[in-house]
Amino acid sequence: MDSTTEDFRRRVRTFVNDQVRPHVDAWERDGAYPLELWRQAGRAGLLSLGHSPEQLPDDPGALAVLVEELTLGGAQGITMGLASHFVSLKAVQGADAAVAARVVPAVLRGDRSIVLALTEPQAGSDLRAFECRADADGEGGFRLTGDKRFICNGGRADLLLVGALLDGALALFLVEGNAPGLGHTRLACLGWRSLPLSALRFESTPARLLIHGREAGRLLQQCLQQERLNLAVMALASAELALRDTVEHCRARRVGPEALLDKSVLRQRLAERHSELTVARVFVEQAVRWQAEGQLTAARAAIAKNTAVDVLERVAHDAVQLHGAHGCVEPSRVERIYRDARLLGIGGGAREVMLDIIGRTL
Repeated sequence: MDSTTEDFRRRVRTFVNDQVRPHVDAWERDGAYPLELWRQAGRAGLLSLGHSPEQLPDDPGALAVLVEELTLGGAQGITMGLASHFVSLKAVQGADAAVAARVVPAVLRGDRSIVLALTEPQAGSDLRAFECRADADGEGGFRLTGDKRFICNGGRADLLLVGALLDGALALFLVEGNAPGLGHTRLACLGWRSLPLSALRFESTPARLLIHGREAGRLLQQCLQQERLNLAVMALASAELALRDTVEHCRARRVGPEALLDKSVLRQRLAERHSELTVARVFVEQAVRWQAEGQLTAARAAIAKNTAVDVLERVAHDAVQLHGAHGCVEPSRVERIYRDARLLGIGGGAREVMLDIIGRTL
């Protein structure tokens, strides 16, 4: 990486050490990180990847650094809270330049937050099965009716980018977080406990149309590729953290006269996980370069996500097993990573969806 990217890495690492790592356990226990963290990240230049906040930066390398360093702070929920806005902003920018000129700087400065609201109770993220619909209000605007579910920060975002059907075709709408007719219910979740999860209900909620029809679907699929790449980077960082903690534990934990790491069968298992992680990292780093060069395909993004998540799940399983009881209780970091790992296998499209994307290219 060039010196600019490495300077940004140092900036993110300093922010994580000062503002995140000391508080992660408390935020996980309380069920939410404070909204002030978003504003602090904006003022520190993290939300804009170290670039000017006046326009959306096109810097996949710096985005990967942000995702990696936030995840190494110890909680994937913080990463999702502070790095997922690029997916929504990329869609807004591709859909409506006039709206983007107003929204992008506000989000990158940390003045406003934005979340993507796609998933529905009956459809997951299958864009073809949406039931949330938009109707013209007779005054040049639109109103949304329907449900969204499993929306990260959905109950406290300033803006929501919502996918809904308009005249039977997919459309993207921008909705104010305090819009009339918008209700939300908090959901308890297996992992990402520092990131509030919500079910949303739209009841004739006013919304601004950004893009409609085939172009909306094409734009959204392009943005989801970035989300899957983010999740792949996150999975590798979590796996690295869990493996590092496990090696340290096995070096210190003794059974009789020997440390666990001195037992050949356990040392070989950790060596195997290290090897798998090393190979996966090479492909994901290449995928980041492909994204920067405009060559990341849907299949490559799916391969990156599945490969990284598979490695994480094996590492997390062994980490808890080798920590024994220590790995089963809060606030053990490997216990948290074990829980969080399951969400990565579902978010951005489940493993089976990724395989279907890959299979269509054979």
